[in-house]
Amino acid sequence: MKKSKVKIGIFPLTGCEGCCVAILDLPGKLLELQSKIEIVNFRLMEEESHLETESYDIVFVEGSPLTVHDIQLLKRVRKHSKYVISIGSCAHIGGIYHMKQYHDTDKIHNYVYRGKKGIENIDVKPLSAYVKVDFALPGCPITGEEFYDFVYQLLIGKAPSITQNPVCYECQIQGNQCLLQHGDVCLGPITQGGCSAICLKSKQGCWGCRGLVEDAEVSNLVKKLREKYSDKEIAKFFEVFGVKEMINKK
Repeated sequence: MKKSKVKIGIFPLTGCEGCCVAILDLPGKLLELQSKIEIVNFRLMEEESHLETESYDIVFVEGSPLTVHDIQLLKRVRKHSKYVISIGSCAHIGGIYHMKQYHDTDKIHNYVYRGKKGIENIDVKPLSAYVKVDFALPGCPITGEEFYDFVYQLLIGKAPSITQNPVCYECQIQGNQCLLQHGDVCLGPITQGGCSAICLKSKQGCWGCRGLVEDAEVSNLVKKLREKYSDKEIAKFFEVFGVKEMINKK
């Protein structure tokens, strides 16, 4: 008897779809799994999308639920899926959009849309605020290799996991210059690694897009940043990708 393939759906909500593009960068890797998986809903690969009410084994959701349609879609695919995995910082912790929550959201909305009525202004929340999320694949964007690894682990019956190391660990392996020691802003000590410290390669400090690493020593980092920056400035650093919200929940 021929074993049926694992049905996978990939759904983008409001966002840039950069995480979906990262998946498309792995055509060879995905072909390795074609005998075991069937991607039955991914609008960047198909001319026509299937219904959200179709049953799935694994669903990956990218972007933020920022419209009523987004929220309804998210709840529908959750209802018809065995596993739901958030991919990217927007889905995982709110991402760049979450900066709106630290300001007067009505004022910002009116400024952007010039006071036009009828445009939704929903609070920015991660997917987990609306549905049960089984696993999270962080990053802005995610890495295609981690996506492949998540799929593979699920195929062999293993719960996907990410090794808990901060970005600093990857910097040390690669011999990158420590920006913190030179007075620059970097959230590497408290941020979940797995990105190969790609921003640090370009001398750009880490801004925490992958969220907090387990047992993050936030107070130690704040103490270091206070040597040059005010508490107000430090708070803004933590707001960029939603890390501030994760810290508040600790």
